[in-house]
Amino acid sequence: MHLSLYQIANLVFIALLLVLVLRYLWMMMVHPPDQPASWKEAMRSGSIPRTLRKLERFYPDKVRFYTWWLQVERLKKESVPGAFAELGVYQGKSARILHLMDPSRRLYLFDTFEGFPAVDLKGEEGKASTYSSGHFADTSVSIVMKKLGGGDGILLFPGYFPETVKSVNEGSFSLVSLDADLYKPTKAGLEYFYPRLSPGGVILVHDYNPHWTGVIRAVDEFMKTIPETPVLIPDRDGTLLIIKGKKV
Repeated sequence: MHLSLYQIANLVFIALLLVLVLRYLWMMMVHPPDQPASWKEAMRSGSIPRTLRKLERFYPDKVRFYTWWLQVERLKKESVPGAFAELGVYQGKSARILHLMDPSRRLYLFDTFEGFPAVDLKGEEGKASTYSSGHFADTSVSIVMKKLGGGDGILLFPGYFPETVKSVNEGSFSLVSLDADLYKPTKAGLEYFYPRLSPGGVILVHDYNPHWTGVIRAVDEFMKTIPETPVLIPDRDGTLLIIKGKKV
């Protein structure tokens, strides 16, 4: 039987895909991802919702996931007041996880929901210099709300940050996730949320690594103005933790 080049290419692709799937399954069986002892105990006690367990199972960056969960559990234990917020929502994947970790908290979500503003891309270096306004534009308020299931406790603020904070009526925040990729929104996020962060509250800045020089510059500049010592978490892209009132 004679096979065309197209058929051969398809067979090769299917074979490679099968190898990758088998390799993944083998690694999961032989070297399953480590779980924090407190997460295992919460699983045994049945205190973790089924949907959150499923999201944990398939979330690719386990260190980042457990960092979120451990911080949320700490906030509960220490009775730190305040809402949750995220700047840089995209399609709402991380927002959904944070919401499920503590649905009792109001969740404020800030994003253009239509890609990067051109004004924020100017002067960027590193990986961000390859981006255009079309990157991360395949989202919308309706997509995010559908993923999160709606609810009175979830508030979306589409538009240019920090202009969108004018309509925010929240006294304090306990957890803020900054995943804006660029210098200007990251700096603006730190400047807005830090003064409103409850004592013991945490800001998590994603992409603190050499590929995102704008994020590093924004954080390093801001850290000079506050007394806290940040902690860098060794997840895949680098998450920097700032806990208000905590010094090393």
